[in-house]
Amino acid sequence: MKKTSLILAAVLCLMGVMGQAQAATTGTISVTVSLASEIAVTVTPSTWTVGAVSVGGLPSAPSPLFTATVGNVATKLDIKGANGAGAWAIGAPAAADRFVVAVSAPAITLTTANQVLAANVPMYGSKTFTLTYQAPTIDTKGGGVDQSFPIVITASAP
Repeated sequence: MKKTSLILAAVLCLMGVMGQAQAATTGTISVTVSLASEIAVTVTPSTWTVGAVSVGGLPSAPSPLFTATVGNVATKLDIKGANGAGAWAIGAPAAADRFVVAVSAPAITLTTANQVLAANVPMYGSKTFTLTYQAPTIDTKGGGVDQSFPIVITASAP
């Protein structure tokens, strides 16, 4: 019986049932990541209250200092105005039912078409500017008519 047990143990060892040591293996995960490009602009402050202005006049207070801050890539900034809500037109020079809005630096007189405010603002950078306003020299729409208008800053790739 002892001989049979020894033979059985020898056979099992040969078959590998008695516990064979195995080498450890590893796997690798390669991770690639980057930030998404963000062509964006945020303007602060986002409002400008000119208030009541006389015909051909200028506001009593200067515009605030505006800051246009861009996203995580270099960005071109364009600026444009729009006609007044009550049918005044934006343009230059001031005239009947035409008002003037201008950027101080660079010197730009706004129209309804995009114009370059900054050609290449670095990532996370900003462009500061002030605006001037002049009312029409003649008003045919009447006092108290809302002449509000937006100024649009557009961000794009340089």
